[in-house]
Amino acid sequence: MKLIDCLRNTCESHARCDVVEVMGRGCGQIAMYTSIAGGAVGVAIPEIPFDEDKLIETMNSLKKIRRGMIVVVSEGVVCEDGKPYSEKLAKIIQEKTGIETKFARFAHIVRGGIPTLRDRVVAAQMGVLAVDLLLEGKSNLIISELEGKIVPVDTMFALASDRMYKNKLKDGDLDGFTEQQINDMKALCKRRTEEIARLYSIADQIVD
Repeated sequence: MKLIDCLRNTCESHARCDVVEVMGRGCGQIAMYTSIAGGAVGVAIPEIPFDEDKLIETMNSLKKIRRGMIVVVSEGVVCEDGKPYSEKLAKIIQEKTGIETKFARFAHIVRGGIPTLRDRVVAAQMGVLAVDLLLEGKSNLIISELEGKIVPVDTMFALASDRMYKNKLKDGDLDGFTEQQINDMKALCKRRTEEIARLYSIADQIVD
């Protein structure tokens, strides 16, 4: 957000747009949060088909009343040739709106820096639970935040669920799991998909 806030200052002073690529290869959650919090006029994520024409229409309408604009793109959104879509989108926006458009890739710079209050509290809760579980003789677990709660999750279950959500399951990946566990994975993926769709809707409503 700090980096986007800095970009916005330049965008507004120069009547410019910045297409910002953020982390998130198979999941658009970072992009969604960044878009909503950063007041972006559009966001492209892997889970939901991106309406390029709608974005252009929105920007052509907004440029009459807004000097600076931000568009957020998850790194997981790529072109047919596998190249980043974010760079291509920046060129398309400039060509179809006449708005000077720049491209920025923050990449993993956001992995560093000073942790927020929430980062520290969540990390403390996870650390305490991890130690408690180890003292109980339990292992092969990942400490996760699910449904707002800090909980342990079987490592193999977590990895398989992640591949299922990203549509990257391979033959044999679900071998050894019970029918109930597979159903639990599907339910987890469904909840995440619904949450992403809800956030996407919020982002659309904010722009409208």
